Amino acid sequence: MEFRHIRSFLSVAETLHFGRSARLLNLSQPALSLQVKALEDELGIQLLSRNRQGTVLTEAGQAFREDAAVALEKLEFAKRKAQWASAGKLGHIRIGFISTAGFEIVPNLMRRFRKSYPDVEFSIRNILTGAQLEMIDDGLLDVGFLRLPIENRKEIEVTTVHREPFIAILPSWHSLSAKKEIRLHELKGNPFVMYAREHAPGFHDLLTGILSNAGVIPKVVQTAGEMPTLISLVDAGVGVSIVPASAAKRIVSKVAVCSIADRLPESEIGLAFARQNTAAVVRRFCDFARTSLNR
Repeated sequence: MEFRHIRSFLSVAETLHFGRSARLLNLSQPALSLQVKALEDELGIQLLSRNRQGTVLTEAGQAFREDAAVALEKLEFAKRKAQWASAGKLGHIRIGFISTAGFEIVPNLMRRFRKSYPDVEFSIRNILTGAQLEMIDDGLLDVGFLRLPIENRKEIEVTTVHREPFIAILPSWHSLSAKKEIRLHELKGNPFVMYAREHAPGFHDLLTGILSNAGVIPKVVQTAGEMPTLISLVDAGVGVSIVPASAAKRIVSKVAVCSIADRLPESEIGLAFARQNTAAVVRRFCDFARTSLNR
């Protein structure tokens, strides 16, 4: 049973005039008659009766018309959905993100993407960098926003989408807390709370290298996997810490925030996805994110 035959029948059922329907469908009248006849032969019933008074629906035609119209509408919608999905305009994207990316980067990006593609759905989770990489590898996550640098993985494509400076976080009573800017060597001898290496080895080693280049060998007294936890530890007086600037944007603790005068590499957030993930909606989102965030 062909869709075009059903469309032709529904048009004639509406107009009750083969000539008028032929013009509406841009067909010749004989071609339209053949399509309706083919549908009747397929069903094994007469749908339309033609005589000198005109065209009328048979009882069977009236019954078929109602359900056929609903079915055709659903099929047309299914066709559009399939086309949207193929074009990356429909689907579901699973996103993982580190805490600082969850403040503004991911929410703003999703809001802008949804304006253009309102039929795309998201599931989002705050996940540490190391776990994101494993989940992308295992096909449990489509897109990750994670801390860079990471080890080179041929199966995962990574693009830097955000850069920001590092800052120092000190307890409010610290001797340097009144200063707006410090140099790293001034933190010599202080206990440190650091980002746990197990969750983001590249990021941890980057920070350790930055401090080492400034002549500071940090005495690490506590580690944590989340930036808000690091800040809470500093607030509790456990130690000082070096964090990306965005980590301080929503601080509710009474800690001192100092910019760093040393010339340092920036903290970076990357967008990651599996190269083998060919889902059109994921590719479209990643292209959108890279274009939007790298302006």
